[in-house]
Amino acid sequence: MAESTTDNTVQKSATLLERLNLQERGWKFYAAASIPPIVVASLALWYYSSSRDGEAGASKDEDKKKSKRKAKKSKKSAKPADESAAASSSAAGASAGDASSSAGKPAGASTASVGEDDEERPESMTDAQIAALDGAALKKLAQSLKSRGNKFFQAKRYPKAIELYTQALRFDKDPVFYSNRAACYAAENDNDKVIADCTSALKLEPRYVKALMRRAQANENTERFRDSLYDFTTACILEDFNNTLAATSAERVLKKLAEAEARERIEKREPRLPSKSFISGYLNSFRSCGDEAVAAEGEQLSEADALYNEALSFIALQDYANGIASIDKAVAAIDEAGTADGVLRADDIYSLSGMFSFLKSSLDMSAARLDKALEFNPKHVRSLLRKANLFTEKRDLDMVSQLLEMACEIEPENAEAFFQKGQVDFLKQDFAEAAKNYERAAGLDPDFVYPRIQLGVVQFKIGKMQDALATFKEAMERFPARSDLYNYYGEVLAEQGGPDDAITAFEKAIELDGANPLPYVNQAIAVFQSSGNADKALTLIQAALKVDSECELAVAALSQIYLQLGMFEESLSMLRRAVDLAKSEEEMVSAITFRETTAAQYRFMKEHPDLLNKMMGAMP
Repeated sequence: MAESTTDNTVQKSATLLERLNLQERGWKFYAAASIPPIVVASLALWYYSSSRDGEAGASKDEDKKKSKRKAKKSKKSAKPADESAAASSSAAGASAGDASSSAGKPAGASTASVGEDDEERPESMTDAQIAALDGAALKKLAQSLKSRGNKFFQAKRYPKAIELYTQALRFDKDPVFYSNRAACYAAENDNDKVIADCTSALKLEPRYVKALMRRAQANENTERFRDSLYDFTTACILEDFNNTLAATSAERVLKKLAEAEARERIEKREPRLPSKSFISGYLNSFRSCGDEAVAAEGEQLSEADALYNEALSFIALQDYANGIASIDKAVAAIDEAGTADGVLRADDIYSLSGMFSFLKSSLDMSAARLDKALEFNPKHVRSLLRKANLFTEKRDLDMVSQLLEMACEIEPENAEAFFQKGQVDFLKQDFAEAAKNYERAAGLDPDFVYPRIQLGVVQFKIGKMQDALATFKEAMERFPARSDLYNYYGEVLAEQGGPDDAITAFEKAIELDGANPLPYVNQAIAVFQSSGNADKALTLIQAALKVDSECELAVAALSQIYLQLGMFEESLSMLRRAVDLAKSEEEMVSAITFRETTAAQYRFMKEHPDLLNKMMGAMP
């Protein structure tokens, strides 16, 4: 993606999320962000205070088990029902291997050989006989069947254990019995039956974390990743995000889900340009897109050169679609002729085409066109710089450095080359070296504003706030009509914690260029954070989207503000839009990740309003 080398996105995307307090803190943070913290805390309080009564919600059984352990009683058959294979809350516990571990034994399971001669045989009772029993008798017989099932499970005689757990359910619809039977199915790799039994257990006890974990694993095994993520998410919430296994499992499933969807989307979609504001930001990292072709006196320009000049004119007007159309025609004219004889700007033509291919994330096409430009002119510095951008996207920073050094050797006084070196240093977080290269670029070309902007940003990053402010003020005196300069100055002020001054800077940026969506977005965030004025913030972001309907940063900011306002449907709509707008597979994975974590949290809130209401009611 181009943002790895642009002035406005290298630090723009980071500062946006930082000021929304949504920087990448891992899956747990995103989960917590989707439910008000007070609700999450209350969930934990209620869950632990009212349900420390058994792994499956059969609380009294668990308390009895603990008291009997303390009393060191030996009558194991009287112990309460518990889970079997994956009773340790381990996602892997649903496997046959973990099922045989001592930690996964059902309560009351004995290591003695299995025998049936001395056992009661309540499974032979008819439905009519069972219906005549009172509650205490039903539970006693059900426990007897469960205990026998545990023994067969321990002996890995799963069909017999399944039969006994099934019989136990005739006497008592205890969620533990469903979960124990699910453990048997897990040991036999019958994931669909695991899911069915865990679902039955959870209908009886929605807070049954171990059943959630087992069902989540079965859903993952069958590539039902969204359902798996939901179960792991719910387990995290119910245990106040202290369930490390649930959190790491959620991250694993989320990664699978996001990468699979992103890969499929990228393979199917046609190459397309990013937003107008993104393209403009990228182009601003260069002094120009190329030099105009000028025919010698008395001669006419070739068709390709004329189309190239036309493309430059469209680009100057930010009419990028027509600019691409013209440059594509210029390339086609050369290709159809089979020669570039008589074409003055063949190197620039292919280089510009390669740049647009890069912006459309068509990296192979971009590489081919840039290489073609360098065939025409091996010392074409602009192509070397663009190729460096391409390898930055590929994360080959060694090749990037090599290309930039070549550019500097060819043109030691080229300000663009040193600015791009500074951008790479910024990506590496080598801010001291970045500052040197920005200063060098600014010195080589005093009219190039972006090295000054980035110098101010990097000075702020290394804690030299006064130097940063001085850099921006000096730049504003030199470039008083540059909207982008005031926009980035506002970002630094907002980062420093001065929302009023930042808002003033953003307003100035909008005044200077109302067609730039970025200061609208930044002002919206500053207003929302400083005053909580949601109406004004939303109005500003809508203005940004009116200017550029595909502005990725506006869509991202709007989704987060909706989220913080509890407007989940609206937030998810914007997150889906963010996925559509993602420029690269990596960006798409990130957007899908956020969409899915938000959706999982929202699903929990919709499916368990009773839990939320009880938690809120239990608050002091």
